[in-house]
Amino acid sequence: MKALQLQLNSLSANMLNMEVNRNSLQFVIIDDDSINNMVCKAAIKSATGGIIASCFNNPVEALKYFRNYNETNNDGKQIIVFLDINMPEMSGWEWLENYSSLPGQKKDNVLIYILSSSVNPTDIDQAHSNCLVKNYLVKPLTKAKVIDVIEETNSKSLIEFKIAH
Repeated sequence: MKALQLQLNSLSANMLNMEVNRNSLQFVIIDDDSINNMVCKAAIKSATGGIIASCFNNPVEALKYFRNYNETNNDGKQIIVFLDINMPEMSGWEWLENYSSLPGQKKDNVLIYILSSSVNPTDIDQAHSNCLVKNYLVKPLTKAKVIDVIEETNSKSLIEFKIAH
């Protein structure tokens, strides 16, 4: 029992010392709510040791960004997108439809997470049935959720663990 407790304590210490390879990872937030965007940026910065997320209050501008990104970048970065569902100009569902038709081969590097305050089972089912959506998260975004998302990517190049002494 004591050995298990020591392992758990060690795991917790290692998790606190997680460092994210900043050259391999980028975050994008697409949400019309500026307060939520500030919360997301703070959670991401805290979880990653300082990565600054790009925010788009307008989903059309986010589409333009990805159109340009897909056509010009070959840096191999993993991009994690937090996408809101309910936005005035274009819903998250409409954004996904438009994104899917963008040209470019870089979509494999983009992981899209729905980040919504909705707990409606229809929204959750729709997200899980969309092949572009990695997972559905309920607001607010927290440091713990960001860490879970990073771990969920299963990319060893993104995460480096330091052994706590």
